[in-house]
Amino acid sequence: MAKIERKKKQVKVKWTTQMKNSFMTGVSYMIPVIVAGGIITAIGKAIGGYDIATNPDMIGTFAYKINFIGVEAMLFAVPVLCAGIAYTIGNRPAIAPALAIGLLSQEIKAGFIGGMLGGFLIGYMVKWIKTWKVPSWLTGMVPILIIPVFVTLTVGALFQFVLGAPIALFTKVIEDFLNSLQGGSKFIFGSVLGGFWGVDFGGPITKIASSFATALNAQGNYASTAAKMAAGMTPPLGMALAVFFNKKKFTQADIENAKAAVPLSFCYITEAAIPFAMQDPIRVLCSTIPGAALTGGLGMLFKTESPAVHGGVFVIPMMTNPLGFISAWLIGSVVTGLIYATIKKPLQPAEVLAYETKQRKFFGLMPAR
Repeated sequence: MAKIERKKKQVKVKWTTQMKNSFMTGVSYMIPVIVAGGIITAIGKAIGGYDIATNPDMIGTFAYKINFIGVEAMLFAVPVLCAGIAYTIGNRPAIAPALAIGLLSQEIKAGFIGGMLGGFLIGYMVKWIKTWKVPSWLTGMVPILIIPVFVTLTVGALFQFVLGAPIALFTKVIEDFLNSLQGGSKFIFGSVLGGFWGVDFGGPITKIASSFATALNAQGNYASTAAKMAAGMTPPLGMALAVFFNKKKFTQADIENAKAAVPLSFCYITEAAIPFAMQDPIRVLCSTIPGAALTGGLGMLFKTESPAVHGGVFVIPMMTNPLGFISAWLIGSVVTGLIYATIKKPLQPAEVLAYETKQRKFFGLMPAR
């Protein structure tokens, strides 16, 4: 019997979409490295003091060695980012050159931006080399010899002699700008950063701001990490407080969602606000955006810093000024709750009846139609 072969449909992906997906993949690979390095470093500092890395009296102590483990782990943040981006474009042959260029980017102070650019350059170069038509005897050597040597040397030379210095200068300008922010400017920066968490609750917009804060964390700026974490914990707690402030405006399902939102807020799971946003998007956004922005701004103003990029209340002991972090989180949540409890429309009798009918059907008290 003849086989019926069907042509597989090839879905074309826009280059902008591919670059965005590659970047997000690289960031997702980098985050566990930063989490491990940041938390271990924080443990070392908690045992031996915040200046453990520069205090000569602490060299060789238990706390110093613990801190050193974290510092060494953090060195892999940019290489892993670079490798993650390159892998999504050029597949496995791109990993080795990307790790080397990521490390080079660290060494020449090109940092996160250099690692990101290197990942894309390597990925597309490997993809191009794969299109080369080579003799059959050379095919097996392409992924293990030609690609690693040619790509690493080419992109490495490009970084050493052309791109490295401008990227390092650009990175330093950004760092100096962030370090120079004081008072109102710092509050505005934190507000803009935090406000993203009130828009789509862990969606693409949130991830853009999160990636920016994570990149700053990898370069030693921990204030933005604390601000974004506090802002991300604000929407779910704010929704729960809104229910608490004005229960009459909410259904029993909202009350149950609010109960679940509290522990999820503590764990920095912003998505817990989504059930509320799906029912009443405009009013929810009108309350979560200002609340998260206020939290982000206050976090920066209170000079809170977090070496850990995730963890919620579990990493608060590792932060500088933990009371400032908690205050910013609670103030923003209360503001969110008050706004939403005020602007939310009262329940209509039909909504109450529909919910009660649904509950009766669920528990088998009346036949479903």
